[in-house]
Amino acid sequence: MKAMGVLLFLALFSLPLCAQKEASEPAPAETKSWQALQELMRTIRQGGDKPTDQDLAVRREGGWEMAKRGRQFLKEYPLSSKAEDARALTSIGLYEATLAGDVAAEKELGAFAEQTIGDPKLPETLKLHAFVINQIARWARKNGKTSLNQGSAEFQNAYIEALFAAVGVLADKETIFKMILLQAKSGREGTPAEKKSLAERVLNHPAASPSMKLAAEKIVANEQTHAMGKPLDLSFTAVDGRKVDLKQLRGKVVLVDFWATWCGPCVAEVPALKKTYEIFHDQGFEIIGISLDDKEKDLLDFTRKKGMPWPQHFDGKHWNNEISFRFGINRVPTQWLVDKKGLLRNLNARHDLERAVERLLREE
Repeated sequence: MKAMGVLLFLALFSLPLCAQKEASEPAPAETKSWQALQELMRTIRQGGDKPTDQDLAVRREGGWEMAKRGRQFLKEYPLSSKAEDARALTSIGLYEATLAGDVAAEKELGAFAEQTIGDPKLPETLKLHAFVINQIARWARKNGKTSLNQGSAEFQNAYIEALFAAVGVLADKETIFKMILLQAKSGREGTPAEKKSLAERVLNHPAASPSMKLAAEKIVANEQTHAMGKPLDLSFTAVDGRKVDLKQLRGKVVLVDFWATWCGPCVAEVPALKKTYEIFHDQGFEIIGISLDDKEKDLLDFTRKKGMPWPQHFDGKHWNNEISFRFGINRVPTQWLVDKKGLLRNLNARHDLERAVERLLREE
């Protein structure tokens, strides 16, 4: 299973499976049940993009087993912090069994999606996950696909069409349009013409709000929100109340870190960030965090525990974080470096960060 650090359109398939939240420790029985459920991921992906008949048979069996264990987990631990993850995994198990040729799984997936969408207690993200994964499974079966590479153009097209279909069914249309527009802004697979066409569809969509139409209009007009060597406009009030404005940080080198506590690679880089901060902070180096978390407590608990003193932007909107959406961020971690003059100098600062910071600090 790919983590949230991949392209945004994969987020629905990894949502929320790459959770790294520092929650209270679950009971041993719950942990064992959860681990057994996760271990089935390898089974349902057996054979990769070119599965044999034997691989497909294993996927069908593994998909049903995942769905069974997911439902069992929900029944036994309905209040678990992993309950939403278990529901998502249940859908994914049925999805893989469906692609592997199980007609009964296809029907079950549709019923499970309908039940999820109709449950007023469940969050909109899970409803969107259930709807989209069911739509893609139906498309795959109709087109004779037994496997779909999530990085392929055909998968992305199926995903986009599923999102447009979701607009007509689900309540949170703003979030869905933002996900579509993020692909129009920065989806790597699309050509400029395809991205423009995608934005035009949103611009002309009767359900799009004025703010979404305005965002689409800017994409159609190829309006840039940032550019290498140009000033980066960024200001906000951090989750702890601090005022942050890059204009007020002129004379310092600033790392803008787009990240989340649920992102494994992001969490893994925290020690390196702290080390760089400790080495260069007194020389004029600052870090600004743009958190794509959806729970404030998760963010605050994590940053306190890990000793991360720099300010964090948080609005609880996950991938639709206002700042990350404005800049077209569709993967985390993403790290940018801004020089002493406030100019954007590096869009991929993750690699060799210490040397990049040191070089910018030496500049006059």
